Amino acid sequence: MKSTRIQVYRTVGYLFGGLCFLLIGYWVKNNLYIFDDKLIISQQQSSHLLIPLPIWCVNVIAVGLLLYTLLLILPNFTALQQRRFQYAVFSILLFICVLPLHTHLNTARLNDVRGRSDVYSLIIYSVGMALCFRGLLSRYPAFIRTIGSWIFQWIHNIPSYLFIIGVVTGSVLICSIISWHIFDGVPGTFDGCLYMFQARLFAHGMLSAEIPPEPQFFENLHIILSDKWYTQFPPGFPAVLALGVLLRVPWLVNPILGALTIVGIYLIANELYGNRTAKLSALLACTSSFFLFMSSEFLAHTSTLFFITIAFLSFVWMVKKKHPLLSAMVCGTALGIALLCRPYTTAWFCVYLGIAAIVMRKQLSIRHILIGAIPLIAAGLAFLAYNAATTGHPLLFGYIASHGKEHLPGFHQDPWMEKPHTIIQGVKYLIGNLNGLNYYLFEWPVPSLFFVALYLAFGKKETWDWMLVGWLSSLFVGHVFYFFNEFHLGPRFVYETLPAAILLTSKGIATSTQLLAAWPKTPSYAHARSAICFILTGLFLFAILFNIPATAEVYRNYGQDVTIQKYLEKNNIEKALVFVKGHAFWVHYPFNAPFAKPHIYAKDRKDENRKLAEKFPDYRYFIADENDVVVEVSMDEL
Repeated sequence: MKSTRIQVYRTVGYLFGGLCFLLIGYWVKNNLYIFDDKLIISQQQSSHLLIPLPIWCVNVIAVGLLLYTLLLILPNFTALQQRRFQYAVFSILLFICVLPLHTHLNTARLNDVRGRSDVYSLIIYSVGMALCFRGLLSRYPAFIRTIGSWIFQWIHNIPSYLFIIGVVTGSVLICSIISWHIFDGVPGTFDGCLYMFQARLFAHGMLSAEIPPEPQFFENLHIILSDKWYTQFPPGFPAVLALGVLLRVPWLVNPILGALTIVGIYLIANELYGNRTAKLSALLACTSSFFLFMSSEFLAHTSTLFFITIAFLSFVWMVKKKHPLLSAMVCGTALGIALLCRPYTTAWFCVYLGIAAIVMRKQLSIRHILIGAIPLIAAGLAFLAYNAATTGHPLLFGYIASHGKEHLPGFHQDPWMEKPHTIIQGVKYLIGNLNGLNYYLFEWPVPSLFFVALYLAFGKKETWDWMLVGWLSSLFVGHVFYFFNEFHLGPRFVYETLPAAILLTSKGIATSTQLLAAWPKTPSYAHARSAICFILTGLFLFAILFNIPATAEVYRNYGQDVTIQKYLEKNNIEKALVFVKGHAFWVHYPFNAPFAKPHIYAKDRKDENRKLAEKFPDYRYFIADENDVVVEVSMDEL
């Protein structure tokens, strides 16, 4: 009786302590910021309290909490006690991914301060979740077993074709809702607006437009106004987006590509690991906030991810001798289109795939590889032809024409900062991207890469597993050489590694089930599987109820509604020349392609506005301020 009472007290203590840590983590997430190596507590929207606590001291506390979390997990997995080396590897991997080194290493100079403080809340959340689940697992196994078993059986019994239809339909609906209700159905990011500008040019059969009169009114970052008018971006994604422009649903292009990417992930997992892992991987992709938010925007990452995923799937089929000739052609074509979307990202993936081909050389035919290289080479030649038609030289890419050769990757003077880009800074960026992926991938209250680290330390790895590790590592290594790093909707420069991260997470979940089954208090493997299923459900519910809504609220600032365009349409104004101030200029910039059909959006240059207005005497003139308030003016008032 006394032993039972002590066990009850212990369980209550675990649950109460876990709840306290969860509340503290929630408070830290919403009120603690780090800026210029200072802690800031946000008391209200306009009031802050500075705390002169050194960041190294905060990181020491974070290390202690993370160690305590690992020690909480250790008794549940008694198999770890006989695997000290693997446990050390697991701890090191988790520490590298989680520790908020970027708070004082300047790993992403354009990070919002919210992203920096979230890493600390993640560590505090982890302690709380470990305490709660340890208390639940020790006291209420029947309750957990029932719920976990029901969820597992429900997913397992769904026919595969219905499962895929449901996941694809669900992801398209979610991304469409995000696109409309958060991003207003229009490109709200700077790059997205310019992709849309180029897509509208392509939709009207033009690679570039003629130079407008008074071009200084249309100058914009990443816009080239030399003898032609176009953007610096490669032609791949604008060409894909142009299909949406022609069908008048450009906001639906990336949601559809994202849904098809989930199908690709499912097929890869099913080919390599079986149907259960395939279903789990598809669910993980469909619930990844990073994946969903990026698939709802107008950036080229989603299209590149889709074609890279198809290329890897085709490579798997080549190795497994499934229609190898057709698979080789599909692989080369997908890589070629990805090259036209994001060349630097695709180049690193091609390096990785080349190494994979060498490793798998006994299962591959040289003839098939050469056939697959034909569409890739053709895409490269098409890229050079596009350069010749726009910049005037096949080897002069738009990015270099816009910014200069000093913007090429490599270790040299950073063109946007006063200091040079060095290998040390590149490693800092790598750590920062790991921190970002660890938080943004699923937005769980525990590290998103926890199961990946667990699998790399304890799982039984085969050749394809190392292939996935190579895929995951390729872009992290590639962006060590790039001087610019940015978190936008997450660590977007490593977004194309998501399938590998998701598949390794699925394998890590299976490994955690095996480790939990080795715990003496676990009656069977089925009980362990039900417990892990219950834990995952709790992680997803926490993310959906708390973390993701907060992230969505932040992303609302990215959505910029085209209120000026709506005003002109509502008032049936046919031809308008609008002088725009502030951010609304680049939000409305895509409507300038093709030029003067029917409205023109120009930069407000105050006293010079009359010069442009005189070029369009049959237009009505408007001035829009920073709040998108539109006022009609006469020629004399300009």
